Amino acid sequence: FTSLRISNLNHHVKTHSDEKHHVCHLCLKAFNTATVLHNHLNTHTGTRPYKCGDCDMAFVTSGELSRHRRYKHTLEKPFKCSVCKYSCVEASKMKRHTRSHTGERPYACDLCSYASKDAYKLKRHMRTHSGEKPYECYVCQAKFSQNGTMKIHMLQKHGENVPKYQCPHCSTFISRKSDLGTHLRNLHSYMAVAIKCSYCEAAFHERYAFIQHKKTHRNEKRLKCDQCSYAC
Repeated sequence: FTSLRISNLNHHVKTHSDEKHHVCHLCLKAFNTATVLHNHLNTHTGTRPYKCGDCDMAFVTSGELSRHRRYKHTLEKPFKCSVCKYSCVEASKMKRHTRSHTGERPYACDLCSYASKDAYKLKRHMRTHSGEKPYECYVCQAKFSQNGTMKIHMLQKHGENVPKYQCPHCSTFISRKSDLGTHLRNLHSYMAVAIKCSYCEAAFHERYAFIQHKKTHRNEKRLKCDQCSYAC
């Protein structure tokens, strides 16, 4: 990393530090820069300040907006491999691709000899040791260690009943592309006027974030007897 400004360099150096002084007051997760904390807070409030000029989508961070525009509108692939003709939208993908040339596998399993060129594949591999199966078929409740295996199961076992379109912002699957558009507009589009929670001070600019927040109040006992400890 190089920069003409010392402030940019200082900010970059913090990304390598293990010190995380910026703490979220809502979930106590800590971050190494104030900017990253600010972006994280937007995920709680549902605020999406970065709006695409070419469509109705809005995003939590400027990086998400840049990736969206490259994938959906400009089709620009600024990261190019110096060894082959591969090019891509994201620097992280280029870093993983470069390892296919160097043979580097920095993510090693501490239980066997397996090693991977990216962290996600190691995490997926670790499930072969733990037996964890986080992906569940919503039709028959069969469980799988990998999302891809679950999708193959659904196509083979449940055929025409399987929704084909997944929302990019949540885990919802939808059968028709037009219905996916409706889902995105109703639940994930940015709203200028925030929805306020009737149980606390929280407010949200995205309906989906508001719905998820309401679930946190589901088991609360808000009505309390002033004569004893009973609450309901």
